[in-house]
This record gives sequence, structure tokens and C-alpha cells, in this order.
Amino acid sequence: MAIEAIGAIGGDIVRSNAIAPQSGTGADFMSLLNDGISRVDESLKTADTQLRGLAAGEDIPIHDVMISMERARLDLMLVAEVRNRVIEAYQELTRMQL
Repeated sequence: MAIEAIGAIGGDIVRSNAIAPQSGTGADFMSLLNDGISRVDESLKTADTQLRGLAAGEDIPIHDVMISMERARLDLMLVAEVRNRVIEAYQELTRMQL
């Protein structure tokens, strides 16, 4: 009766799901941030336009306005959390001893 090592069980699954850095093919961090911020800006503008249209008496379903406002709120919260994490990482790097 052969007994396999624990490391051998599921080892292929872990290696296939690992995120490996790809040189030259992936987007850099700055472009990812710019894309995210532009997406948040667009969702905020959409929510503002719909809200102004509803306030002006246009025929806009209120549930569409609420959905776009909630999406904009969640996007803004995500950006704030990413900013907080980046600041924490920077502060942690500055505290490191060389």
C-alpha cells in the first residue's frame, strides 16, 4: 500500500491557479488605476445625470436612478479602500529597516 505525500495532493491545482507575473503582456499598475478611476468617474456622472433628470421631472424610472446611485457609491467606496491600502503599504515600506 503506497502512501502519497500531502504536498502531492492538489499540488497541480495550486500551481495552475497561481498568479504568475507576465512580462510585457499585462497592464501596469498605473493604467489599472487610471481605468478604475475613469470607470468610477463615469458611474458618478451617470448617477448625477439620472438624478438631475428625475428632479427635473423627466420620465426616468426611480429604480434605475437608485441602482445607478448605489453602483456609484460602491465604486467610490472601492476606490477609497484601494487608496487606504496603498497608503498603508507605503507606510509599511517606509518603516522597513534596510
